[in-house]
Amino acid sequence: MHVTLAPDSLRPRSFRWQGRSFRVLGVESVNTFGAERRFRVRTSEGRFELGLCTEEGSWRVRRRPTWLGRIWARWQNAPRYPLPAWRRRSRRVAAQVKQVAPAPLVTGGVHADRFAVVRQ
Repeated sequence: MHVTLAPDSLRPRSFRWQGRSFRVLGVESVNTFGAERRFRVRTSEGRFELGLCTEEGSWRVRRRPTWLGRIWARWQNAPRYPLPAWRRRSRRVAAQVKQVAPAPLVTGGVHADRFAVVRQ
């Protein structure tokens, strides 16, 4: 298990466990049990309890979310106030590009085709 700490404190910012990375959305509580400090953290997958053994400097997952906790976390992450139907983007539409007329020539414009410039 690998834990990345927040730069301003000793709380976990993210952790990697069983090959998956979890970003900590919030620390709900911090408790101390002897030489172990336990952090109850909230992630997008649910609530975890991480234990830091201060004597060894090692981290452990003390409690992981159950199937019901994972469903509850997904339900909480859903948008509570979705946009009304008339404001939703139902499909992507390619923008129509207008054809622009070519710019007139700077050398003489429309009337320059009848006159010839003679230099001496």
